[in-house]
Amino acid sequence: MNTYSGPAVLLVEDGSKFDTEAELSKDASGSWSGTLTLRDATLFRTLLNVTDGHLLVNGQPGEFIRPDTSDWVANLDGPRVMRILGSGPAPF
Repeated sequence: MNTYSGPAVLLVEDGSKFDTEAELSKDASGSWSGTLTLRDATLFRTLLNVTDGHLLVNGQPGEFIRPDTSDWVANLDGPRVMRILGSGPAPF
């Protein structure tokens, strides 16, 4: 599978888990990246400075980095979207 669109669980360093909607893709070399959408706007402050983490897609783990913590969509009430770059095998 070269793309994935659907639910995922974001795991951060302190052990917290967050439900997300993932839009992920990988290229022929296996490198992967994408976006995570969080519908709960109250999570913004909690996740504001997350620079890396783990993602579970259908129970499959993947690690990622987030090189730009200023990439949040400027929408105070709506969903928040963060861009991620995979590091290691894709979880899909």
